[in-house]
Amino acid sequence: MFDIPNFSVPVLIFLMLYGAYLLLFLFYGLFNIYHLIRYGLYGFGLYLIITVFAGGTILLVSGSIFILMGFDWSQPIFLNNVIETYSKDLFKSW
Repeated sequence: MFDIPNFSVPVLIFLMLYGAYLLLFLFYGLFNIYHLIRYGLYGFGLYLIITVFAGGTILLVSGSIFILMGFDWSQPIFLNNVIETYSKDLFKSW
């Protein structure tokens, strides 16, 4: 029989979703940079925009990776722990 408190979700799934998001953002960023270089007006402004975009992306991604390195991604999340945080008074009328 299916018992919700014994059901667990691996945390690694969230890391895979984050990796898929980063991969899609990489393709989107490269698409934008290509179009800026191909169809943009050449000059200091174009190179400044590309540098700020690339530098900001590298800074934010590396910061998030350093933050995420501190977690143990092999541990599951048990729904029993999540359910215990809520009491029966949650849906009680005021």
